[in-house]
Amino acid sequence: MKLTPPYILLLILLLPTHLLLAQTSDSLEVEVEKSNEETFILKPTIGLGAGSLKFYGDVLDMKYGNPIIGRFAYELSIANDLTDFLKLKLYVLWGQTSANERNTDRNLNFKSRISTGGVILNYNFHHLLNKNRTLSPFIGLGIESLEFHSKTDLYDQYGNQYHYWSDGSIRNLPEDAPNASDAIRIQRDYFYETDLRESNYDGYGKYPERTWAVPIGTGFIMHLSKHLDFVLSSFLHLSFSDLIDNITKESEGDRMGLHLGNKGKDKLLFTSVSLHYNFQIEEAKRIEKLNQKNIDYLAIDGGDYDQDGVNDFIDECHVTPPNVKVNEKGCPLDSDKDGIPDYADVELNTSFGVPVLPDGSTFTDQLILKDYLDYMDSTGLSNAETIYRKMGNNNYKSKKYMVQVGSFKTGIDNEDINRFLSIADVKITTYGDTLTVITVGNYDNLPDALKRKIQLTEQGYATAEIVSQNDKGIIETVGDEDNNKPVNNKQPLANKDDETFYRVQLGAFNKKQPLSDFTGVSDLLEIKTDDGLFRYFSGSFKDKNNAEQHKNEMKQKGFQDSFVAEYKGGNRVAIYGSGNDINVTNPPGSKYKKENISYRVQLGIFRNQLPKEILGEYLKLGTVETIKEGELTRYVSGNFKSYTEAENLKNELIVKGFETAFVISFHNQEMISVKEAKALTE
Repeated sequence: MKLTPPYILLLILLLPTHLLLAQTSDSLEVEVEKSNEETFILKPTIGLGAGSLKFYGDVLDMKYGNPIIGRFAYELSIANDLTDFLKLKLYVLWGQTSANERNTDRNLNFKSRISTGGVILNYNFHHLLNKNRTLSPFIGLGIESLEFHSKTDLYDQYGNQYHYWSDGSIRNLPEDAPNASDAIRIQRDYFYETDLRESNYDGYGKYPERTWAVPIGTGFIMHLSKHLDFVLSSFLHLSFSDLIDNITKESEGDRMGLHLGNKGKDKLLFTSVSLHYNFQIEEAKRIEKLNQKNIDYLAIDGGDYDQDGVNDFIDECHVTPPNVKVNEKGCPLDSDKDGIPDYADVELNTSFGVPVLPDGSTFTDQLILKDYLDYMDSTGLSNAETIYRKMGNNNYKSKKYMVQVGSFKTGIDNEDINRFLSIADVKITTYGDTLTVITVGNYDNLPDALKRKIQLTEQGYATAEIVSQNDKGIIETVGDEDNNKPVNNKQPLANKDDETFYRVQLGAFNKKQPLSDFTGVSDLLEIKTDDGLFRYFSGSFKDKNNAEQHKNEMKQKGFQDSFVAEYKGGNRVAIYGSGNDINVTNPPGSKYKKENISYRVQLGIFRNQLPKEILGEYLKLGTVETIKEGELTRYVSGNFKSYTEAENLKNELIVKGFETAFVISFHNQEMISVKEAKALTE
């Protein structure tokens, strides 16, 4: 590898830094005498950045082009603070720059490979700014060695020389050639094949392709963390050479046209972004060794967080539940030494050494066999289209009806998750990593299920569909006929949409967790999000205190990341101060506009082809439209801006025999709850 001046300069400047790093290995444990000498602190910062390298010189005469649009260049640096307000930076910069000028009498272009190495001193205005700032402006000035290698594009890929005609075209013959009529149009290939120094246009011969330059500029440092900074900067490199583009003020000839070179030297503007990592290497501090023999730490720290009578300083179990007996270390008693405290142990006399479940019961051979069988048939999936098999106990006494509001083969986004979890009696069933089914309710009869389906549809759950669970534990659709039966008892179910309740999130994991890890956890919900995480919830509580108590019980079972989440009206509500306010969706009403709200009357929703007799009845109305909802087809009539108009049409349709008709609402093409729509239009 050829060592060019920029790299030699960087090696020379880095050598003292290496020696300083070697001197920082003293032990912090050594007792030393007091000293008034100032401790030297070495905080080397490594930076890597990229940006635009813009040329300003004779080509284009320094007047044209966006200053931040140029060719890519890269910078590698190492820096250290000299004082609170001065920083010394050593760096190398490499990349390319170019310029293309097209005029009626002058057409010039070049591209140059640039490499520099130098040192810059930065001043950060520390005296004038807040010491705890997150954004620091700075200015800098330095000196560097600059090397360039410039070429120009004069010929296309077939060896034809470019001739620029007055009509703006490029041809293979001069415009004033005798046979100019035979000229053909050609295009530049932007391959810079001709070495400018070797062309010797102005008689400078083998001039040196290296020079000195002075970088001067400014920028901002954003302190992302103790060790990481983000820097935006712009430095103008004032070179001592006028030959980077091979044009000077003395340049002559046909290539110059009527324009002469300017009198200034060539310049490069490097505008970049970079990341800098601070290693914070410090020399051993000179400290006195304290006499610790007579310090009474219990007198200094007398706190008892869990009120179990054991000081926090010696308490090994800091979150013991109230009124639980503890030992001298502050931990709940465990009589059979099975690792499960007595207050949570359902089997207090387990034999020593026998494996147990999280509730303290013996891990029997039957449970081992069950886990093995679950593993051998982990998907539990019989028919992904219409039939889903529930894992676990299949002893069901009678047929049950539920309302399916979603079926997903991929992760679910957070907004939909919060909508589903805001339903108090929601049930989430997963089948391996391939399918998640969301159902609501558990009804002994079809009419109640139909009422709940209508209620959920009016609340904006567009794919609400009745499914059943037979005595073999199989979930299946009840079919189009039962899904569209009229309800004899029109008394609606109680609307609990505005009730507030609480769930306990046990954790979020990158991988699906085995069900055996949650033995003893009631009302477990597992849901896979679109960010690839598996989230687990337990319980549904109207009282927050009960939820907090359940959270503490879950922590005692080993779920240390458990926290309480509050839900109301289709959304998760932030519980400020809990430290778990991420992914909380605000109420969606504000995102809807009144002029985009419309009301329609739903006649029915079908998975399969519409029966001929029902199709005939719909055709008699003449105003029926269809809306696709995944595998379902919704049949609606009317399109109104007023809920009252839609309600009137619904009543007319019921009189005509369409007993299943009810009002639904939309925001543009998105189905939303009637309650949200009426809040904007009524």
